[in-house]
Amino acid sequence: MKILKWIGAVLGVIVIVAGALYVFRTDPIFMVSGKRLSGEELPYPADWSACNDHQTVAVETRVDDPHSVTTICFVHDGDLVIPAMSGSEKEWPAHVVRDPRVRVKIGDHVYPARAERMTDVSLDDLVESVAAKYPQIAERDPADAPQDVWLFRISAR
Repeated sequence: MKILKWIGAVLGVIVIVAGALYVFRTDPIFMVSGKRLSGEELPYPADWSACNDHQTVAVETRVDDPHSVTTICFVHDGDLVIPAMSGSEKEWPAHVVRDPRVRVKIGDHVYPARAERMTDVSLDDLVESVAAKYPQIAERDPADAPQDVWLFRISAR
């Protein structure tokens, strides 16, 4: 009986600590969304090639009540492009459609920007650009490509 009380107390502490960490989080952690991104805010870059050194980036939406997520990105024709898999089902793409102001974190640097949904291209049009950063994409069967991908072009505010 004593051991059950001890286990219950430990579990209670774990729940409280986990809850506090969740409430006071900043950056997203893997699949758990974050709030306002931490890091040094820099002006919009002239060149996005630095993103090639990072497999993932963080995107913050909803400037007044920040919501941030971890995602991938790639450069296409000099523009930073951020895809949203299952875009119609996720929160952050809907936030961007309502308010295009975003902040993009690459490494330790945060860049204020705008995100515009790209409706004039398909993922097939961008395969070469995606594969330049993520070579495994080139090896996939095009029939296995995700169907509900929303693409966002990042530009200066």
